[in-house]
Amino acid sequence: MAKILFITTRLPYPTNEGHQIRTYNLLKRICPSHQVHYLSLQRNDDDPSAVQHLEGMCQSVQVFPIPNEHSKIRFAKDLLQGFFTKTPFVVRKYFSQELARAIEEKLATEQFDLVHFDMLPLAQYGKLLGNVPYVLNNHNVESLLLKRRAENADSLPEKIFFSNQGKSLHRFEADVCARAKETFVCSQIDADILQELSPAAKISVVENGVDTQFFSPGKQEQIENSLVFVGGMGWFPNKDGMIFFMDEVMPKILAKIPDAKLTLVGKSTGVQIPQDVKDNITVTGFVDDFRPIVASAAVYILPIRVGSGTRLKLLEAMAMGKAIVSTSVGAEGVNLNADENIIYADDASAFARGIIALLTDSEKNNRFGHSARELATSKYDWDIIANKLLSSYNTIITTNT
Repeated sequence: MAKILFITTRLPYPTNEGHQIRTYNLLKRICPSHQVHYLSLQRNDDDPSAVQHLEGMCQSVQVFPIPNEHSKIRFAKDLLQGFFTKTPFVVRKYFSQELARAIEEKLATEQFDLVHFDMLPLAQYGKLLGNVPYVLNNHNVESLLLKRRAENADSLPEKIFFSNQGKSLHRFEADVCARAKETFVCSQIDADILQELSPAAKISVVENGVDTQFFSPGKQEQIENSLVFVGGMGWFPNKDGMIFFMDEVMPKILAKIPDAKLTLVGKSTGVQIPQDVKDNITVTGFVDDFRPIVASAAVYILPIRVGSGTRLKLLEAMAMGKAIVSTSVGAEGVNLNADENIIYADDASAFARGIIALLTDSEKNNRFGHSARELATSKYDWDIIANKLLSSYNTIITTNT
């Protein structure tokens, strides 16, 4: 049993967001196999009760607030320095003197076999580790996210800023991945991109997963002509995708199926529902358990146009046996097959046609959902995924001793 120092950018419990879901489920399965000491930054909206929960899993737990998280002065300073220096804004955002000191104190008093950085910006602390090897868990190819954000920017200042930060983060990403003993990504697509970006790095795929017992087909009757999307609008890819869907796709669906309804599950701050589809869209806000809502929907939609990594909500929908229509970006990293367990659609007309086909053909709807469920249980259960990570850990620890 090795001693692991596991470091995150926020508390991973409760598992309200995709980042938290991946982190928590991997951490949960690492703890029984190794002595895990946990350090984390803490966002203002993180649940303080998570600390007690994590103490029941880990050998020790220490958390530190993100410095001046809502300070306009700190934000402006980091923004300007991120633009005019080599250190990207997102890296500066997650620098904490308290966390740095805690890492140094841990390494000075205890002998660790491995450090796990769970998000790219944390790799800036790698210079503090001496000879202790580290691994890096990349939830996305972060520089690619910024590149795509620049390509989809609405204004010239946004385009300039995100393009600048994408290039800066590209350099940082390439350097820290090359220094890591191993970098884990969610998909082969991300692995190929990151390998080209950092040829000296060792890149391995540890896919996102799903708890296939918790997420299973519900007993609720499906509501005819009902659609569902799960995701908070605080994350730009979700917001961009839903604006696209409501503006361009939903009117095409209503032209053929006037009583079609969409339920949008998650925080919807900043999203305006167009007047011509307002009567056909319900916004729930955040809900503690979205499974009954998803179970009762006829089609699950993922109109994501910007992003990297793997959508955990897609895996949850698969595990629940839902028929799915998604853009290619929305389903990146998951080994789904067109016309077997998903319909791919990358423009408004194709997206509307795919949804209409599943709403009007119950046999096809059921077949797609069943096939998606089978794939989730056979390949994407978290126990299967975590074993890949543990195997890499053991190889690194063994060869480093």
